[in-house]
Amino acid sequence: MDKNKQPVPGRDYCVHLIDLDENIGGVTAVDEDGFASVYINARQSQAKQTRSLFHELAHIARDDFSKETKR
Repeated sequence: MDKNKQPVPGRDYCVHLIDLDENIGGVTAVDEDGFASVYINARQSQAKQTRSLFHELAHIARDDFSKETKR
């Protein structure tokens, strides 16, 4: 995929579809190297999964997990 057309350009991440508690749409974990693992709830509808994925990607795009943004 062209890096300029990625949903979050310049950031490395992987998306996993897993069973989570029904109240959780998705979660993201970022390691110390900045690699993000996005976990989307396989138990939810495809529409909810899509919303959850965009929500989690927005966290990555805003760099919400960076030490510099936490105050």
